[in-house]
Amino acid sequence: MTRRVRILLGIHLGLVVLLVSWVAYWQVVRGPELAVHPGNPRLLLAEERIQRGRVLDRKARVLAYSVRRDGRTLRVYPGGEVFSHPVGYRSLLLGKAGLEAAWDAELLGVFERRAWEQLRRRGGRPPVGLDVVTTLDAELQRASWEALGPRPGAVVVVELRTGQVLASVSRPGFDPNRLEQRWAELRWAPGSPLVDRASSKVYPPGRTFGIVVLSAALSRGLVGLDSPVGCGNAAAVPAHLVREVLTAGCTQGLVRLGEALGGRILREMAEAFGLGQPPTGDVPAAAGQLPEVGDQLRDDLTHVVAGGGRVLASPLQMAAVAATLGRGGERVELRFVQRVQHAEGRALERTFQRAPVRILAVEVAQAVVEAMRASGGGLLAGVRGTVRVGPAPVGWFVALTPTDLPRLALAVVVEGAGEEVAWAVAGKVAQATLRVVP
Repeated sequence: MTRRVRILLGIHLGLVVLLVSWVAYWQVVRGPELAVHPGNPRLLLAEERIQRGRVLDRKARVLAYSVRRDGRTLRVYPGGEVFSHPVGYRSLLLGKAGLEAAWDAELLGVFERRAWEQLRRRGGRPPVGLDVVTTLDAELQRASWEALGPRPGAVVVVELRTGQVLASVSRPGFDPNRLEQRWAELRWAPGSPLVDRASSKVYPPGRTFGIVVLSAALSRGLVGLDSPVGCGNAAAVPAHLVREVLTAGCTQGLVRLGEALGGRILREMAEAFGLGQPPTGDVPAAAGQLPEVGDQLRDDLTHVVAGGGRVLASPLQMAAVAATLGRGGERVELRFVQRVQHAEGRALERTFQRAPVRILAVEVAQAVVEAMRASGGGLLAGVRGTVRVGPAPVGWFVALTPTDLPRLALAVVVEGAGEEVAWAVAGKVAQATLRVVP
């Protein structure tokens, strides 16, 4: 009998220790993280007393603001679905996403990590939020949205001089003003409208990866722009020049350059361009994928130009690759936010961008841009490619514009269509930039 009691006591004691440890873990270890999590309802309820800051475009046009209605603080999004992915949403029921989540503390006027504690301490003196001035241009964003049309896909436009993202479009979108009413429908809707195809979805880059291959080949002195290269499988096919290697008819030439370089060198160059890493530090973005390979497994990198391999990249990443070339081989961290300011316009002294890093010699970058001019057209110096994701084609176009003196980098992805459609979308966006961007 005594032995049974001891066993029961031991079991009960063990359960008590387990329960205390479990509570301590969630209170002490995970507590601070959960306190500031965008989905924490206690924090969201506390925010109801706060005049949340506005989200503005680069010209101070309002993209999000707060109103009081029926005892609740509601966010209003004048841009609707056009800005749904980069701006995101704030909802008492659904939490936050996009810039609304990434810059939550600034929009609340709270900078401490333990935001819940700060809100509770202030009690009857709730803070007034700060305005977040983005790099987005409302006019160019809408023009890019219209250029893409009803097709699923994405458009990204980056200013070369600053690394600022002027447009980040993902279709289909959603209306953040009606998100709570349509949440169940949107979660299972065809085309996945809640997925940000510009920064969060990754695709095989196809022939656009040729930018990396050619950069590595020129940097290593393997070839020059006027070196001959075979663009076909048969020996009888006439030789082309390396300056033509990014064109649609020379995919095999890119594969040959990649094989000559080897997987290790190609991976190093891809990493230098920022592939396999998030391209921006001020909003969450996909890192994509680079396989861990050595020379003996180089097919994963060399044959990605034909739509194979295990390399994956987002449109935002490929726009960053083009921007590096447009800046003469200097890689810059992309950014979505210019500054944080008080409601009256007084800016705070904060730095959001890392210093640029040179990854290519100026003459190498200029040579790659020259090859992009040969494969582009009109206002665009670029590379196009078509890959297959499942049964459907995906068209790519990665470019610099205007052709003579580039000021902007573009990346376009169109699902369910080929590279010619992506090129046509990029052309419309390039035309819009002439009107919108000084």
